[in-house]
This record gives sequence, structure tokens and C-alpha cells, in this order.
Amino acid sequence: MAADLPAEVWLQIFHYASDDDELFDHALPTSVAESSWYKMIFGDWTLRSPNEGLNAMQRRSYATKKAIMATCRTWRQLGQEFMYRFLFINDPTNLVRLRPLLDRYRPLGWWTRRLHIARFYSGLGVSIDELERSLVSIIRRCPNLEIFIMDWPIRDSLLSVANALCKYCPTSLRTLHLNVPNSSLAKVILILDGLPALTCLHLTFDAPTPDNFHLGAAADLALTLGSLEQLALCGPFQDFFEQLMGWELPALRSLSLDFLSYREDLPDIIEFLTQHGSALTFLDINCIPVLDIPTILDLCPQLQTIAFNFDWRLDSAEGEAWGVGSLVNRPHAHITTIGCHWLHHAFGVGDAAKYAAVDPLVTHIIRRRNDMNFSAINKESFPKLQRVRVLDRMLLRDLEAADGPSPDCFERWERWWNQCASQGVRLEDCTGALLGTLPDDEPEVDESEEEEEGREDLRDLIRQCREMTATRDSPYYGYPPGYRRRSGAFGQQHT
Repeated sequence: MAADLPAEVWLQIFHYASDDDELFDHALPTSVAESSWYKMIFGDWTLRSPNEGLNAMQRRSYATKKAIMATCRTWRQLGQEFMYRFLFINDPTNLVRLRPLLDRYRPLGWWTRRLHIARFYSGLGVSIDELERSLVSIIRRCPNLEIFIMDWPIRDSLLSVANALCKYCPTSLRTLHLNVPNSSLAKVILILDGLPALTCLHLTFDAPTPDNFHLGAAADLALTLGSLEQLALCGPFQDFFEQLMGWELPALRSLSLDFLSYREDLPDIIEFLTQHGSALTFLDINCIPVLDIPTILDLCPQLQTIAFNFDWRLDSAEGEAWGVGSLVNRPHAHITTIGCHWLHHAFGVGDAAKYAAVDPLVTHIIRRRNDMNFSAINKESFPKLQRVRVLDRMLLRDLEAADGPSPDCFERWERWWNQCASQGVRLEDCTGALLGTLPDDEPEVDESEEEEEGREDLRDLIRQCREMTATRDSPYYGYPPGYRRRSGAFGQQHT
């Protein structure tokens, strides 16, 4: 069968079967990217984050590519290009095994565009030094690397890995995602100085900077990141943000700041936006201390998406009745999406319901803030608004477990829904479905069935290509979507 089609046709077949184009998108998922429902082995529904969804996509794509390469010698030779286009490592021993393979067959690394090392834990029989040597060697063999993602802190190995990235792929690397200790802040700055082609950067800091820490020579670097379009920071990144304040970021369009539970010594976000906010189209600020949303919107006139903590007490939204007040000083001309962080108390489910029983006064105050902030969302303030998305995955899981809001909070969901529906705005959850849509009890396809379905799709695709060769007609190449849409809801569904 492999002999009756030219190599170019087989490569096109393998491209469609691999279904991995999304993995080479330089942009990283943001807070408004869609999560997805899936059913665990014990029967409970849970949510898969966008990053976890990409990891699952990588594993499925690998399974398809392995099946292709195991079919015959010709397919193995042709399929190598697809097998090594991205390297997804979720076991440290695979780093050690991959190193000699790329050293022996150097053209394999030439194909690699994405290297993703997922979080794993020590104690698997591989030393840190051996992992570091293997990783540096792998980077050396991947001169066309565009995306480098490492989900676990590399601590003492950071400098070696940074040197390898800056030496072997400084002009090709577009996306960098690192999890680093704050004590390595100076090293991070030096990395960025050596990667001028970066367009997307995500840094997660795992602990506050020590009081006696000094940046040394890195403190005097005023960087110009002329290509950086997307910046995401997570954790206690205050010291890095202070350094960032004086840098040149002419291409910055997307900014995500997630302080987690840290609330001390927040940097001057307003000052940063005064310098860099005029061209932003996406802004996500997830923190506990309250910020001035109307001023932020004034500083970012091109914003299309904004996400913030809806538990904040925003003075501009205060009033004697719902509908009084505003989130803006003047109507914002470009906002199409508003993302709502927190809202844990709004619907009386999960741990928030237990807390309400202990301290009902605080719960009442937070819910009142939620109502006033939500009532300030209208087409007068945001004439192009299309959707409001509740972003917290834990909240949606709690709603699924409770089969909807508590009886005393159901009226709130209905009021918010009617407010959005009356203005032609979608009220969505973090999956992109209408808020109130919960997963049904249809059986989830297990991994073995998914693999068999993938093989059947590949066989069908091959059959279509053979028909194309015989008839010279242009076939339609299809591939089943990765996730199915859910049905079922709490309360009455609106259309």
C-alpha cells in the first residue's frame, strides 16, 4: 500500500492525521481560554484546564505518530519529520534516553520546533546533573526550536539551560515558559537579554525574593524587547515587575498578572500601564487588593478583553440600587469580553457555602459587591460587549457537584442571566458554554477506544487519498474534534 502513493501524498496524510497544528501556536493560553469537561475513571466530572488540554493533545498526537512509524519501513522514514516536530517529556528518564538518539541522528533535532517538559517529581532514579546535561544536549541539537516550555522549577540548572537557549536558538525561539525561583531573577533578566526574538513570555515565580538578594549587573540592564507581544507573570513577581517598568516593550499587546494569594507589596500597576498600556488589547489582573478599574480602562483605550476580581469593592460601581454606578469614566469603545475572577460566594456552593454558615455577614458583603459590579456591566459603558465569562474552574466544579446554585442564590444567577440576555450579551462559564450548562452522563470514551477511533480515522483518510489518486477528484479531509460539547443545565435554559 505504501508503494502506490508518492511521498508527498503520504506526508500530507500524516499531517492531517497528526492533528498538531495548534501545538505550534506561539501564543500561550490565557485565563479566558476554554477549559473542557471530562469524566474521571471513578465516574466524577472534572475540568481540564487549557494547558492540560494541550498536554492531552500532545499525548494523543504522539500515539498517532507512533502508530504511523510502526506500520512499515517507508512510513517510519517519512513519519520521522512529524514524530520529532515537538518533543513532549513527562518522564525525566525520557530526557536521558532522547539525548543519545539526537546525538546519533542529528537531522532529527533539525525538525524540532516545540520542546515541552511537563512537571514531574524527583525520585525516579535520575540525578539532577544528568537531567541538566541531557537537556542542554537536546537543546543543542534543536537549532530551529521555536517554543520552549518547562513546567517545573530548574533552580541551579537555570543558568546552563539559559546559556544553551541563548547560544543555539537565539533567533528562532519565539515562546518561553519557565518556572523559576525568585533568587534566580538576575539569571532570568540575562536570559531575556539574549533572546531578542521572543514574542511570548510566561514566568512563574515560586517564592518571594529573599531580603538580602541583589541583582548585581542585571540591575543596570534596561532591555528592549522589541518583538514581545504576550507577557504572563504568576506568583510573587513584584521585584521582576519593578525591573520591567523601565524596559522598552513596543510590541506588547497581551498582559496577564496573577498574584495568586500574595497580597503584600504589590507593584505600581497603574504606573506600568501609564507607560505600556496604550496598545494593549488583552489585560488580565488576578489579585486580592483592589485596583482602580476606570483608570485602568482609560490608560488602555485599545483593550478588547479585560479580566479582574469581581469580589473587589469598586467605588465607581457603588449605588443605592442595582444599575447605579459605572466601571468606566467614559464608555470604552473596544471591549468585547469581560472575564470575572473569583465569585466564589456568589452561588452558595462548595467551601463558600460552608463559610457562609460560619460568617454570614462577610458572605453578604461579598455578594453585595458581586451584584454591584455585575450591574455596572452594560452596553452604555461597553457598546461592543459580546460576552461575560465566569473564569473560576473550581466554582464551575462546585456548581456541577451541587447541580446548580443554592436555593437562596438561584435568583442571582437568573438576574445576571436576564441582564445579559436583555442586552444581547452571552453569560458564559470557563468552558465557553452558557453559564448553567452542566455535563450530562453520557459515557466517556476511554483511551483504548480513542486510540482505536484514531486508527479508524487514519484508515479512512488513507482510503480517501487512494480514491483521490484514482479519480483525481479533490477529497474532503476531516478529523474528529478533540472535545465534545455538553448538554444538560440547572434551571430553565434561555435561548
